[in-house]
Amino acid sequence: MENTTADRAKIRAMLLQSRGNAAGHLKAIRETVPLDRETFRRELRAYILSKYMLTGADCGTDNFNALTELSLARSMKISKDLVEQFDTAKSCDGATSAMAKKVLLMMNLEKELEIQIPAGPAAKDITLAEFIDLIWSTLARSPRWSGRMSATTQQDLA
Repeated sequence: MENTTADRAKIRAMLLQSRGNAAGHLKAIRETVPLDRETFRRELRAYILSKYMLTGADCGTDNFNALTELSLARSMKISKDLVEQFDTAKSCDGATSAMAKKVLLMMNLEKELEIQIPAGPAAKDITLAEFIDLIWSTLARSPRWSGRMSATTQQDLA
């Protein structure tokens, strides 16, 4: 029983640390004015990896779906291959656990950044870099964010 309590405490500490790290990266995005593309890319990538409880060294891939599956595997303490192979416990609409995790992350970003992420491109098998670029272009088109972006960004959009 003592080991289970210690394991739970360790998991709780990891979750709290991950949540705190993610909040810090989101705060950096919100508070950087003017917001430039490289700062945004760096902070959003770190935010996503924090939410997924991964580090850059853990990843070994930039495929967004593969990173989502890796995050699930780490949280369930099973191999990524098993997640891919056995994630057949699908909901009524056919969504896998990995899909659900990805959608929850996108919904969180929409809420936190007050944007609407285009579902079509985000649902495809894309890289994390492509997903971050999608969020960047969504921010750049948003009246709430466009005025906070660097002059270079504004010139690129013109």
